Amino acid sequence: MNTYKILSLDGGGSWALIQAKVLLDLNRENGDIRGHELLRQFDMAIANSGGALVLACLCNDMKLSEIIAVFKDEDKRKQVFTRLTFLDKLKWRNLISVFTRALGPRYNTEKKLTGLQNLLKANDHLYQTRGRYIVDETLNDLPAIIGKPDLQIVIAGFDYFRQRVSFFRSNANSLTNQFSANYFKISLGYAIHSSSNAPVNYFDAPAEVNISLLTSIDNRKTWYWDGAVAGFNNPVLAGLIEAITNNYKDPKEYYILSIGTGAPSKAVLTDYKDSDNPVTRAIFKNNKDNPLAITDTSFGFTKDLTKLAKSILGDPPDSASFIAYSILDPSLSNKANLIRINPCITPVKNIDGKYVTPSVYLSMKGGESKFQTLIEMDMDAVEDKQVNLINEFCDKFIASTDLNGITNQLIRGEEGKVHLGQPYYYIAKEKWLNCK
Repeated sequence: MNTYKILSLDGGGSWALIQAKVLLDLNRENGDIRGHELLRQFDMAIANSGGALVLACLCNDMKLSEIIAVFKDEDKRKQVFTRLTFLDKLKWRNLISVFTRALGPRYNTEKKLTGLQNLLKANDHLYQTRGRYIVDETLNDLPAIIGKPDLQIVIAGFDYFRQRVSFFRSNANSLTNQFSANYFKISLGYAIHSSSNAPVNYFDAPAEVNISLLTSIDNRKTWYWDGAVAGFNNPVLAGLIEAITNNYKDPKEYYILSIGTGAPSKAVLTDYKDSDNPVTRAIFKNNKDNPLAITDTSFGFTKDLTKLAKSILGDPPDSASFIAYSILDPSLSNKANLIRINPCITPVKNIDGKYVTPSVYLSMKGGESKFQTLIEMDMDAVEDKQVNLINEFCDKFIASTDLNGITNQLIRGEEGKVHLGQPYYYIAKEKWLNCK
């Protein structure tokens, strides 16, 4: 069978550490491989935000262990997440962050670009032999450098002024781009900068990037927010459409590895409050003051804005994966080779109907507090104590079993019921390894 393999990497800031650790575990039979060797296993790599940084590190030909080390280094994280100074906050666009910690930007967009470039240049294994940094290469030149000229690289961004998604591609001849008169070149560094620029509660301005026409001398500037703003925090659907458009095959020939950055979700019980079912109302009452459940049904302007700012990072219940899966297998028979790997940070319901910390955390010292911190943690985890929790959580996810562990995000359904996807990592891993 002439298969077509796609690697899809979600956004999620520092939580993208999970992607690097999963890729290392999936490739253990080959050892601690370098990025180019891994990318040559695929026909396409598509990414957004934090996942785009993982992709950039792979393009740098870094070992998977080195990528993990970058995400675990607090100094390197702070190069990307550079806090706004008090003077920065006094700028009109940032002023709200002076008065409230719940709303408003926290990080400097311009300094992020410098941080990303410095980080990638310091870890470029090819510079000494090539004399040019990978981060400065345009996307259309990368496949040949990686050693697979037909590899498609796609990175998502949101055009600030046109108010629509932009896909930065390595394939200048992509049929999905035929409706535009021009193909714009963009460097890897600028593409990552654009894609990793979440607005409102995170970065303080759209990413200003340089682009140029492929066929003539015409350099321009344009501005971007994170691709998640357009609904592509999980870019798997865009990747599948790009592949089908340019490389149409039988649906059975597409093999997709889609890796998320963790799916934190408290038990949402807001609709239980006024239920006609007394058992359902009892569950609501049992969890009224439970920090692991959402029972508050109040609204407010600040609360609404905060929700909107954070909602771009979510995809409940993973609609992109479901739509992509439906294209490959309209019968929804759970036979399509779309493997979704994304650890769930969710409480479990006990026999009394109360949502509690999973047993894998209850059995460890301080586990309940650790789990509570994880489920509340935002994507911009910068401090070592935060990333250490993510690292530990990922280790538990990779080691999980049916009896005691962290569940994997299903494409559709609930654990123990009819579903699409694999409920635990080890099952998803086995299916992917059988696709190789």
